[in-house]
Amino acid sequence: MDVDAGLAATRRRYEHWLDEHGAESSRAVGWNDPALQALRFDLLAQVMEGEDPVTVADFGCGTGTLFAHLAARAAPPPLAAYTGYDLVPAMVEAARGRHADPRARFEVSPEAGDEADYVLASGTFTLRAGVADADWEAHVRHLIEGLWACARRGLGFNLLTRGVKVVEPAIYTGDPREWAAWCSRTLPAARVALRYGPPLPDFTVLVRRASAEDR
Repeated sequence: MDVDAGLAATRRRYEHWLDEHGAESSRAVGWNDPALQALRFDLLAQVMEGEDPVTVADFGCGTGTLFAHLAARAAPPPLAAYTGYDLVPAMVEAARGRHADPRARFEVSPEAGDEADYVLASGTFTLRAGVADADWEAHVRHLIEGLWACARRGLGFNLLTRGVKVVEPAIYTGDPREWAAWCSRTLPAARVALRYGPPLPDFTVLVRRASAEDR
């Protein structure tokens, strides 16, 4: 299956989950445990630094649960504005219905259209339908390069770790060190950190943009 067909199958899968579980459930976006979903969000938020309010783009926003998590955080930096992007129109409609906060905006889009201080992607690259590993990895790398171009200060994303048990072949798993090394080699001015291990079956790559003094 080519990437476009795989993405179409993934859209149908998310539409089915949303219909089956409802917008308030983490299972609408494929997460069975809300506590682990929150832990993933906390790990992604580690890329953010400083005390001043920041803007965030959420690529693959689903029903906007990451926005609610970031908006409720006590830890700095505070959230100034958030834009969520998703391929699934029903997800974006559900997110708009769930979050009336004026800081939040949700858009149907295959890419993050505007610059933000930080770009985050939680679970966005997990489902690849029948797409082969090599084709999916090339697609994800292309997306990450685009996300990095939109990130003024940093980028965070996660993937399931190769070797963990998966329930179906539509789920992609990757090597943490290979993905971190690729980010270091490929993304301009990237400073990369890697987070992985129990209780999560996935890894998080955190990429901060080096300042001129750091280069």
